[in-house]
Amino acid sequence: MNLKKLLSSSLKLCLLAIPIFLLFACSSVEKYEYISVFIVETMEVDKGSLYPGLSETTGYKKVNAITYMEEGKSYIKTDDKSIEDFYDTKGNFIKSEITHSYFTTSYITNVVRGDNLKEELQNPSTILLPDDYKGHSKSENMTEEEKEQVKNHVLSFTNKLNKK
Repeated sequence: MNLKKLLSSSLKLCLLAIPIFLLFACSSVEKYEYISVFIVETMEVDKGSLYPGLSETTGYKKVNAITYMEEGKSYIKTDDKSIEDFYDTKGNFIKSEITHSYFTTSYITNVVRGDNLKEELQNPSTILLPDDYKGHSKSENMTEEEKEQVKNHVLSFTNKLNKK
């Protein structure tokens, strides 16, 4: 009979402890937003090379991006929205891509949920970047007004992407 009482009280204790644990697990959440504009080289593996894995520069891309991150004790959420304009090594425009990637990862179950939406455009669409590539980034020097301008610009493209 004592075993039944012990199991019953243990079960009650567990049922009480689980909501308390979940309450504390969800209470501390850190949120970040990073707005960036930059230019970066694009590379591709040279299939004709004698050295496997050797990459060659194929051009560059201009990027306007917003990255949101939210992290709790039991999960992490990421939400990346970007506009990328691709150019060849001579500076000729190739294409533009609008991307929205969002994922949630549970630290408890290791389950990842999310999606990656993408659309290709035929016109350059980034803003606040120079016309030529000189290996530099602008994100560090952006004013609050420029950040807000980039954010609104990227959202105007990715919001249309999400409605399709």
